[in-house]
Amino acid sequence: MSRAFLLPLLLLVPLLPAAAQSDSATAAPAPLPAALALAAAEPAPAEPAAVAPTGLTAQPWYRPHHLLLQTAAGQGLITAGVGYTTLRGRVDLDVLAGYVPSKYSITPMGIFTAKAGYSPWTLHLGQSRWQVRPFTVGALVSHTASRGLNDSRDGKYEPGYYWWSSRTRVGGFVGGKVSRVIGHNRYGHPRTLGAYYELGTNDLYLSSIFTNLGALGVHEILTLGFGVKYDL
Repeated sequence: MSRAFLLPLLLLVPLLPAAAQSDSATAAPAPLPAALALAAAEPAPAEPAAVAPTGLTAQPWYRPHHLLLQTAAGQGLITAGVGYTTLRGRVDLDVLAGYVPSKYSITPMGIFTAKAGYSPWTLHLGQSRWQVRPFTVGALVSHTASRGLNDSRDGKYEPGYYWWSSRTRVGGFVGGKVSRVIGHNRYGHPRTLGAYYELGTNDLYLSSIFTNLGALGVHEILTLGFGVKYDL
């Protein structure tokens, strides 16, 4: 009787490994929650820096893109300013403050200038760090602050002789720049240090040459200035 009872149990022994394999196969998905936990624990990839539609890294408006130091060009014997670059580096918008001492003028003058320049091409010199902007065209408006500026002409000419403002000038210029890449800023953009020139004129000079044909040469209505520009 006991043998008859044990026989079925002995028949079941070969089936035990298969059952164990079946259980392990059923339990195989168990590591999935652990994988999800590890994935959640991994740090998220750093988001790329916000880029403005113009191609420049977005930053507060009060943080300029570059610094300027300039001489002459009708903007002061010594002039300093800040500027912004937009349209993928093709347009510069600058504001400058200049000074002319009385030694070089009828009266000490402070000159404040706002200008915009467009440079359609930037040429990279081979594999070097040098860059050339062969052509820049722009416009500017300047205002001269001086207590003695108006007094220098008052009473000398009949009313209406001077139809233009003695303090505000509107003009244009052409120029170019040579620069060298000296590193990168905190946004990963190339930082350059460059030298530039500007050859320009203004409304007063143009009026003078057209109303006095033959009396003035073209070279007498042009202004020439030089400066350096440093990217922040």
